[in-house]
Amino acid sequence: MENSVLFLEWTAAVCGAGYLFLVAKKNKWAWLSGGISSFMYIFVFYQSELFAQAILSFAYVVLSLLAFWSWNREGEITLISWKLRNHLFAIQFLLLIGGLICWYHAESFQQFMDKETFVWDVFIAIFSLFATILGVLKEKSNWVYWLFINLACIALYLQAHLYATTILYAAYFLLGIYGLREWNKKPVAP
Repeated sequence: MENSVLFLEWTAAVCGAGYLFLVAKKNKWAWLSGGISSFMYIFVFYQSELFAQAILSFAYVVLSLLAFWSWNREGEITLISWKLRNHLFAIQFLLLIGGLICWYHAESFQQFMDKETFVWDVFIAIFSLFATILGVLKEKSNWVYWLFINLACIALYLQAHLYATTILYAAYFLLGIYGLREWNKKPVAP
């Protein structure tokens, strides 16, 4: 990996760590830090041929702006909690969408990377987008999704030799436990 991409990866990782720490504290400035990190990751993932992650990073930039606007409108951040059936439906739907994407595009992406990496990349992107939307909505269990997503990301980024990003996602996993504990201390909106 060339030095400029390596520097960009480490800078994005530091901004990403700032995002997670701030969002665990329910601080609206998390979304600015996350948006900057995601913008840098568009280029890092593109250079690493993790195209679904690059597209996801673009979506993160847009969602960061939306979340900052949304969280800026409220004084105290109010959390919500979905019923189990909503989560089960969403997971089935996401698995179906991811399966269809992999089935439809697997051959065209074969030239870029092996199918196993492509499948991981697609499913991580789909579930990450979903978990981010839950976070924007302030749904408490978004942290549980992130724990599993972050473990999958560690494996994907290690395979892509993105070591700073691997370290970041290991820290995300640990901070995700912290975020889950912090958000579970807060009451849910009626």
